[in-house]
Amino acid sequence: MWLVSVLLPILRVYYTGLRVILQQMCGGLAFSHPAFSSQNGKVAIVTGGAKGIGCSTAKQLSRLGMHVIIAGNNEAEGNEAVTRIQQDTQNEKVEFLYCDLASMKSIRQFVQNFTAKNLCLHVLVNNAGVMLVPERKTADGFEEHFGLNYLGHFLLTNLLLKTMKKSGTENLNARIITVSSATHYVGELNFDDLNSSYCYSPHGAYAQSKLALVMFTYCLQRQLSEDGCYVTANAVDPGVVNTDLYRNVCWPGRLVKWLTAWLFFKTPDEGAATSVYASVAPELEGIGGCYLYSGQKTKSADVSYNEELQRKLWNESCKMAGIPDSA
Repeated sequence: MWLVSVLLPILRVYYTGLRVILQQMCGGLAFSHPAFSSQNGKVAIVTGGAKGIGCSTAKQLSRLGMHVIIAGNNEAEGNEAVTRIQQDTQNEKVEFLYCDLASMKSIRQFVQNFTAKNLCLHVLVNNAGVMLVPERKTADGFEEHFGLNYLGHFLLTNLLLKTMKKSGTENLNARIITVSSATHYVGELNFDDLNSSYCYSPHGAYAQSKLALVMFTYCLQRQLSEDGCYVTANAVDPGVVNTDLYRNVCWPGRLVKWLTAWLFFKTPDEGAATSVYASVAPELEGIGGCYLYSGQKTKSADVSYNEELQRKLWNESCKMAGIPDSA
């Protein structure tokens, strides 16, 4: 029984990854968003924006003229990314603010520091994440996949909502974009053990965190719509992208990636394309509650649409994050 509970999540996650790679191959050219008009005057926050998909997202938003704030937990990497993006885009309105999504104290401090700038917030890209890390806890005692990938972004989004609601207008909604993954299709929410304390599997924990992000997006959008807010929330799937996120994959998997990534995986710029599209595409103005892959609305896992489970997850998340239950 123990062996099955460990092996099953592993097989599911790698099967999903292989299926997505095959879809990318059969789909021909990777999605490339169209040219967008200038976004001067808009402000964006990109978590994990110092490298990988996040850095490419920050760079592309900066190229459109946005004031981009990179939120990350490595100051040296963050400042290097700022300098590189400023040089590449000729846009000086790029800056780094420290935010460790594995620490609720750090998240709250980040929001205070951002609020002190008296800026609007038109785009929030919840991009940062870890994948297949060994069993370990966040500063607040949560399993790291769940605590950083999901709960950190849950708290960050809720703390920034007030600013986003003020920033959005009827003709120009503020947008929340949350990066999930195809592994959410094999994720399972275990409300008796969200911390994956029993029989830990990094593959199962990672898939659970990505499913939680999709369900959070749908529940958030429903609340925003009911409140009549000019803010939308969408989830995006970047596909299989060649970044260092795979450093915790088993050694045969790393070997296969090293040999084939240049041919079968997307580049970080290609992986960021759907996030950028969701951030600024005029055809998505006022539209939320979508799961987007390669610039297209796609059906997410059946369980992700279960509103009862969405509300239960939201309620539990509020308790864990120590915030009022707005639902």
